[in-house]
Amino acid sequence: MKKLFILSAILTFSLFARSQQKIEVEIEEKGMSKGLQMSISMIIPESKPKDVEPIWKQYVNNRGIGERLDNLATQIGNAFKSNENQVSRDKLKVEKKGDELYVRSIEQSSITNHSMDIYARLSEMPNGCQFSAFFQYTDSIFINESNVDQERIQNLKSYIHEFGVEAYKSVVDDQIKEAKKVVSRQEDVKKDFESDSRKEEKAIARFESDIQELNAGIFEVESAIVRLNENITAKEVKLTTITKKTPEYDAAKKELKELAKEKSNLFSKNKSFKSKIKSKESDITSAKNRIAGNELKMEIQKKVIQEKELIVLQLIAKKERIQ
Repeated sequence: MKKLFILSAILTFSLFARSQQKIEVEIEEKGMSKGLQMSISMIIPESKPKDVEPIWKQYVNNRGIGERLDNLATQIGNAFKSNENQVSRDKLKVEKKGDELYVRSIEQSSITNHSMDIYARLSEMPNGCQFSAFFQYTDSIFINESNVDQERIQNLKSYIHEFGVEAYKSVVDDQIKEAKKVVSRQEDVKKDFESDSRKEEKAIARFESDIQELNAGIFEVESAIVRLNENITAKEVKLTTITKKTPEYDAAKKELKELAKEKSNLFSKNKSFKSKIKSKESDITSAKNRIAGNELKMEIQKKVIQEKELIVLQLIAKKERIQ
């Protein structure tokens, strides 16, 4: 069964790995706080704006120290260009207004040598989060296909596409973590069954030990009964030699009566021991039945765990094919 699962997992992983899940980036005009502007948009599948926002903040700040120093110089140089540009700009802070995020005076060498502001709008869609980015030079001119060449546009698309890939992989990473937690919880269920079975096995050992002690008690009682019967027989024989209605006869009769009572008590004790043994044997049978039930549950649980582990592998394969 385990070998079959491993083979199935390998085949599933290979099948998923061959397929690809692309982040499609599109250029279109969209409305934003500065009017209708060219946007570079995409859908980040299976995500919500609250998932994407912190990833974007980290992404735009993931720059080298040289770029950060260049940004500082750019901010100083552009401080008097316009009223808007006189606003103090935190080179690393992504600000938020409503559903729009913007970062000021960012200089990303992979897309441009000029300082830019990036506006981003995040919208929740049925199939994921729609992410739309708007690029503006610090002189307030928004970038569009009429004022930059196609190479620059392609660089911007690549920049956003790389973010989309990173964001979607982060979303799938969270799914993998949750799927692994599910596997862990299912393994805990299996461990509980195993623990219950170990407790039952210990209980069986105690019951068997109790039965041994009870059997030893029965042996002692039955030996005592044999000795008592011999004593009673001897007393009865002696009684036949004693004259009736004499004090000696009455004393012998009384002694026989006490011996008979003692014998009755021994029989009751023996009966109690046997009843307890029967109860312990019933407890052992019940414990064994519970162990058998747990073994069946564990077999079912193993399949559940394998199914959950397969989901983890599928998610890992899904992450690998994101591009």
